[in-house]
Amino acid sequence: MTADILTLHTALTPRVEASRRRAMFLHPSNFTPDSSAGCEGGQKTDELAARFECLHEDLMDRGLPEGEARTEVVRIAAREVWDGFASRLRRHRVAGDQMDANVLVVALSSIQGLTLSLVHHPGDLAYASRAVSGARRRLQFNGGLLDRLHPHANPAFSEADTTFQSLEYFLSQSQATAA
Repeated sequence: MTADILTLHTALTPRVEASRRRAMFLHPSNFTPDSSAGCEGGQKTDELAARFECLHEDLMDRGLPEGEARTEVVRIAAREVWDGFASRLRRHRVAGDQMDANVLVVALSSIQGLTLSLVHHPGDLAYASRAVSGARRRLQFNGGLLDRLHPHANPAFSEADTTFQSLEYFLSQSQATAA
């Protein structure tokens, strides 16, 4: 027995937007985010990318090869995002804020395997780039689902998205200089 889901659209959407929405509903890996990022988000991304470059230089000074230093920067940043979500989750559970706790559980499950997979592939920049962009797509997709289901706003998804966007930029800069 199949169920038909009917939706009512009050305004016609452009063809590109409609196809983007269909892809997003089908699977998170098909989701491509809107390129309309705010000025504040771009500034934060640049600051994080500069921080990642400084950390990369520090790791290179300690004797790590170029590729391994870059993947280690990505692993450290992903671990910081994970730890930030986990500490917020503990605080919300202690305070009894179940809605915020549920949002953070979804965020944690979106990036669940990122740090472990980076440990298994040190120095593989292409793999690190795919892992970060995949985690970012899952995070955006799940955040979009939560936004549609619950109007309750939580900044966790946007902050993590900004961090992952700057990691993608950091990795793309390394691949551009290698080419």
